[in-house]
Order: sequence, then structure tokens, then C-alpha cells
Amino acid sequence: MKIYFWQKKSSQKVKSRMCGICGITWDDHELIKLMGNACKHRGPEQEGFYLDEKVSLCCERLRIQDLSEHAKQPLHNEDETIWVILNGEIYNFQELRNKLKQKHQFSTNSDTEVIIHAYEEYGEDCITKLNGMFAFAIYDMKKKKLLIFRDRLGVKPLFYTENKNGLLFSSEIKSILQDNEIKREINYEALNQFVTYAYTIDGQTLIKSIKELLPGHKLIYDLETKKFDIKKYWQLQVNEENNTENYFSKKLEDILENSIKDRMVSDAPLGAFLSGGLDSSIMVGMMSKLSETPVKTFTTGFGHELDEYEEAKIVAEHCNTNHTEINLTFEQLTKSLPTILWHMEFPFGRPSILSNFLAAKEIKNHVTVAFTGEGSDECFGGYNRYLPFVDKNAEIKRLRNSISSGFFKDEKIINEIFKEKIQNKYNKNNDPNMILERIKKNSLNNNYLNNLLKFELETEIPGAQTWRIDRTGSAHAVELREPFLDYRLVEFCLTIPQELKINQINGLKKKFILQKTSLKFLPEKIVKRKKFPWGIPFFDFFKKEFIGVSEDFLKKSLLNKNEFFNSKSTNVLDMCKKVKNVNTNNSKDIEINDLLLRQILFLFNLELWNKMFIENDNFKNPNLTLENYQ
Repeated sequence: MKIYFWQKKSSQKVKSRMCGICGITWDDHELIKLMGNACKHRGPEQEGFYLDEKVSLCCERLRIQDLSEHAKQPLHNEDETIWVILNGEIYNFQELRNKLKQKHQFSTNSDTEVIIHAYEEYGEDCITKLNGMFAFAIYDMKKKKLLIFRDRLGVKPLFYTENKNGLLFSSEIKSILQDNEIKREINYEALNQFVTYAYTIDGQTLIKSIKELLPGHKLIYDLETKKFDIKKYWQLQVNEENNTENYFSKKLEDILENSIKDRMVSDAPLGAFLSGGLDSSIMVGMMSKLSETPVKTFTTGFGHELDEYEEAKIVAEHCNTNHTEINLTFEQLTKSLPTILWHMEFPFGRPSILSNFLAAKEIKNHVTVAFTGEGSDECFGGYNRYLPFVDKNAEIKRLRNSISSGFFKDEKIINEIFKEKIQNKYNKNNDPNMILERIKKNSLNNNYLNNLLKFELETEIPGAQTWRIDRTGSAHAVELREPFLDYRLVEFCLTIPQELKINQINGLKKKFILQKTSLKFLPEKIVKRKKFPWGIPFFDFFKKEFIGVSEDFLKKSLLNKNEFFNSKSTNVLDMCKKVKNVNTNNSKDIEINDLLLRQILFLFNLELWNKMFIENDNFKNPNLTLENYQ
């Protein structure tokens, strides 16, 4: 007998939708409830369940498309034999709906229902018809199958594992860990990847038994045999075309504008982060062209000379936006680190995550959907570390270091800081030298750049960028949209010759073709502005608020039994002492020691992650105060 029921979490009128989804392939109301509770921050407005003898499904919903009660999830088809739960957005749902409504009956205006009827019409191949950011599960009662799909670029997360009862899946790892059958055992192969790259590249997580469904993949679970198969449904290719600057510029304008137009469809108020840099500025310029009313834009800063308020104001005035400046502060941030790590689920070393977390918290007071410029640098070659790949005389070592944005690139340092079980854990798939060889092998005429970008779009984007954006946004029930990560745009970008990305005429000009396209929408001063990383005064925060806590925390770890660090080495504490001596009034001193800061933050979070996710006996109700872990 099947059972399904709903619980509305709030009587307040809601205006948005982002979700946490989870499911198991057996009937267990208690467990699915626990799993849903663990990710209800992703969708605090509405909770829905479906249960029968074969599956238990849950959706924690934050509404964006179709705000009515009719669109609550799980949704079903006309005869209730197909059920679906969705995290994300299907941007082309109106187009698909118009085609499908000729043969299928719709009961809502939601994008979720389009998935059901597309599956009825096209089967598993329905995934090729969808454009969006998504992770969703379809339960087909007649075929006795559970089908799980993740979007092409991994904008939305999806994790899975098995136990003696069957399959478990969820938007977040902490949700799966609500099952006491799942061992909280560290995956040292994955940890080595984190040390090297700052993310994993092959679907592993730091929990040995839990995997990540890779971007562009589907998982088909047979409910009769209790076996599953994982297949790739989308393959990114480098296909450089021989054409003119004007051709690529015009095509880029058309595709990017369509991407932005698709993402502006929402029943909720939306806005955009505006830094004054090229990526966010061209995005806002196109949004303003497409919008009948002034676009809401937001610039964050810390009351520091690195703030970009002035540049953002130029763009806001040029595009006639409804502009808001938001002042952030690091006050009490140290105490919030366990909460941030709880949401992130992986140890991190990028300080920008802290400011992303603060910014998402503040912007929630204004909008629940916000655009970001993430992904542009990976599409157009915007980082300095890409430069060796257009240098015909670049040394192998420079090329090898350029494929990784990790915090520990020196093998000697790795061996000194970490225990042997973390050292030298490369296999043929994640060894940087092997990856470099594959990039070189797949490149014609020594044009390596696009093949490097392909690797990063497949690994770094889901592993570090979309993961960061998803978790900092979902922590505050804010949906962040990334128009530069439309799969059509990404595919097109790998047809653009590398010389139109990093142009070497009259100096190295990064993102050349994007600059050319942007001149139509933005002041030349903004377009040709030198790339400037988001200026955040982290060293001020670290020296005043964090370094003492960090040093004490790591010292206790070294003195006591620990999983990760070589207790005989003084390197970890020496790193803390060096940060204390950094002159925060000297920008060059800060730049030199930037990597050091990231390393300490990663080591701190690694130890805290172990205490929180592995050692904590009360994992289902963790203590989110730092004192509990010291």
C-alpha cells in the first residue's frame, strides 16, 4: 500500500524554490524524515513525502516556479505511476510544456511537472531535452526503476551510497549519514586529491562509502534486482573553429543573452551580484537590456581600500540598476566556522567562502534569487595560471602546477606536514603528471589551453566553484544562478581558438573575446580594467580574530592523537607564526603569503571536519560552537 503526505512548514507567503531532495529504495518513514530534516535549510518552506513498499522520497522545497500549493513535491503523472523530486530549475520548461501539453495533461505550471511528461514521452533520453541546473529522481512504478539525473556541469549536487537495504541518495552528505548503517570512514585517496587540487576529480568524497554522481551522468537503479548502472549522457568536446573575431563575438553575444534571458524567468524577485569586474558587469548589462524594470544589483565590501564600490557604481549608473551597497563585517566569524563547515561538508582553504557565506546571508534580506558571474574565467581563460599554456616555451613544471589550484603543490611540504597515509596516493586518473600528458596528447599544434579549460570545466567547476556557490547560498535559502555555466555557452566556448581568449598581440590580454563583446554594453573603462580578484581583507581578519584560535587548535591536534598531521614536524605551527609576522599594511607581503593563509585555513578546517563528521558521537545533532571541538 502506498502512502504519501505533505507538511507545510510555514503559513508565510513564499516566493521562491530551491530544494533538498533525498530518497531510499525501501520503506522507512523514520529514516527519510531524518534525511529530510538534515537538508531542510535548502527548502524550509514546504516538506513533502512519498512512501510505498519499494521507495521513500522526500523534498524540502523553496518555491520559485508556480508558487501555488498544487506544485508541491513529489509530483506525479495522471495515473500516479510516475513520481519525481527536483532540486534546481529547468530553464526551457515553457518550450517543452508547449510541445508536451498536446499529448499530456498538466495540473501545475511548475517546471517539475515538465520532467514527468518528458520522461513519459522520451524515456531516459528526456535528459537530453532539458536545459537547466538540476538533480532529480524519477520513480517509475511500472518499470520498477528509480532513475537519478544530474545536470551537465554539476551546478546542483547529488550524493549516493548503498547499504544492506538498498540505495540512498541526497543533495547533501550529512543527510545520508543519518543512516546509522553508513560507516563514517575517511577516504584517504579523496583526501590526497583535496590536498593536491582542493577538490576531488573522480566522484569520490571524504567519506569512503559515499560517492558523488558526476556531472552529466545518470544512475538507473533496478528495484527488483537491487543493482544499478551509471552512464554518462553528455560529453564535453574541444572543437576549435576557424572563423573571424566578429563571428565569435556575435555568436557569444547571442548565446550569453539567451542564457541570461532563460534564467530571468522566475515568479520570485531576483537580482545580481555586481563587483564592477568584467564578468558580473556584462551579465548585468545584458540583464538590464532584457528587463522592463531596473535590475536589482548588489555590491558587498568590508569598508576597506580593496572594496570595489566605485567600479560597481559606474556599471550600475550606466545600466540604470536599482543598486544597493552592502557592508560586511568579519565580527564573530571565527565562532561561525563550525556552522559554515557544517554547510560546506568538506574542508576548505579558500577564504572567499567566508565572504560568500556572509554575502548570501545579507542578500537574503533583499532577494531570494541572485545571478553570479561564476564560470567565466574557466570558459575564457581568465586566470594568470592559464598563461603558461599559451607559452610555447613554458617549462613542464610550470604547466604541471597550472593544472591544479590546490594548496600544497610541493611534494616535500606534503611529506613533512602530513602522515604517510595521505602522501603519494595518486592513481593514473588523478596524478597531475598523467593529466598533463592527456592534455598534451589531446591538443593539436601545441594549443593546450582549451584542453586545460575542458579539464577544469569538468572537475574544478563542480568540485570547487558550483559547490561553493550552492552551499553558501543554500545555507540561507538563497538560489544563485550562473549564466556563464549554461551548457550551450560552455560548448561554444571550446570552439573559440585560444588566441581569442588569451591574445598575445601587444601584450597578454585575457578573456579577449569577452572584452570585445562587452564593449557594446559597458563603458570602455570597465571592459579594459585590469582583472582584480575580489578584494577581501582576510589578513586583517586572520591576524585579529583567527590566527590565535587556529594556532591553539592545531597545537592541541599535534600534541594529541590525530589522523592527519606528522606530529614530529614543526611546519604547521611555523606556518601560524609566519602569518602573525605578515605586515598587513604591505600589499606585497600579503600577496607573497596568500598561499600560506589558505594552507592554514585548510588544515584548521580539515581537523575540525574530522572532529565534526567522523568523531562526533552526536552527529545527528552536532554542536556548532567552536568550544565543543577544542
